[in-house]
Amino acid sequence: MNDDYWAVRPQRNWLKTFLIGGFWLVLLGALVFAFVRSKQASDLREQGQTEIAWDTQLLACNEIVDAEPTDQFNRCLEMAEDGWIDAASRIAWAYSRDGEYQSWQSAYEWLAWLKDHDRYAELLSYIVLFEIGDSKESKLKGERGIRALAMKNEAAASAYLASLYYLELNALERRSNMAWLLERAYNGSNYWVMPDAMATVYANGYLSKADPDKAQALLIEASERDFPFNANNVAWQFATTTNPALANYPKALELAQKVTSNPEHANNFVYVDTLAAAYAANNMFEDAVRAQKEALELITLASENDDSLKPEVENFKKRLALFESQQRYEEVIPLEIAKAKSSASATADTAEIAASAESAETTASTQLTALDAKGRVFFENLKKQIEQALIANLYVELQAPEIAPQ
Repeated sequence: MNDDYWAVRPQRNWLKTFLIGGFWLVLLGALVFAFVRSKQASDLREQGQTEIAWDTQLLACNEIVDAEPTDQFNRCLEMAEDGWIDAASRIAWAYSRDGEYQSWQSAYEWLAWLKDHDRYAELLSYIVLFEIGDSKESKLKGERGIRALAMKNEAAASAYLASLYYLELNALERRSNMAWLLERAYNGSNYWVMPDAMATVYANGYLSKADPDKAQALLIEASERDFPFNANNVAWQFATTTNPALANYPKALELAQKVTSNPEHANNFVYVDTLAAAYAANNMFEDAVRAQKEALELITLASENDDSLKPEVENFKKRLALFESQQRYEEVIPLEIAKAKSSASATADTAEIAASAESAETTASTQLTALDAKGRVFFENLKKQIEQALIANLYVELQAPEIAPQ
């Protein structure tokens, strides 16, 4: 028995050695293959970074302000038709401009072409179809597209769909909770639903029971992000709101002082203006006048090189007069949006709301009607802001690449 055992044992060792050796050879080959593929990919990336496609005729797109068929427009149109994405975006934007050359049909056609390259262009194409589609089926197709993007957690689409539901503009059956859509949009991107807008929803109870504590907590949390932009906006909101549920004068001053105490932001007329409003809200009018005079001096100097600031200079002067007469400034706008100084600005007619509120009877039913009216203004403005922001996203300022094509 022992002879048989020793005769067989070496054969088992050789087989085991062969299998182990084969395994390591395969593994080594796989590693070498992976390294070669990685090197090839790296070389391709470097090549892509240096060989940037560019055509100087694209610069003609920067000269167009609408769809008037000028030489620059026609050159840009030719580049778009040749497949240049940035040119196509600028052409779609041009067709959307107000005036005799506006053509939403042409804008839609370019947006539909862009949708495979730009998710915002895709959303805007569905919105255009929904808003101006020439048939019921076209409008339904647009609404389905908006809803599909919302279900994919696209923040702008979610906020837009919530607006359609609140305003009862949808033709398809509502399948999503409005509050859920708006909160998901806010959590996905504060660009489409800003903290102050979300707080307004909570404070006024547009979608559920009013919750002022939740509104203030949201604003305070938001002020700690994206400094100093959010901190300034929240300070302005707390100091100037006409809604008692959103007012927090001590916190407004704390945030405004935090922003302006930073040397990098101390000479920004927007931030100093907010500081003045916060002083006034806390009945510190001597400090408010001093800060507002400084803000007025800063914006006046800036307006010498920027004509768009000249109307705002007058607003700064009006606030100075208020503070000198021992009065705080109140921002009377429907959305109660903080002073973001952005393209997404409220445009509703507040006089109608004030007149409606003044004449309303103090009964439960009329209170609900007034709340619904304010809610409709909020969501009409939110809807319009999203549309304007999506159009603005098409505006592309083209620049030649730093690395010349080889």
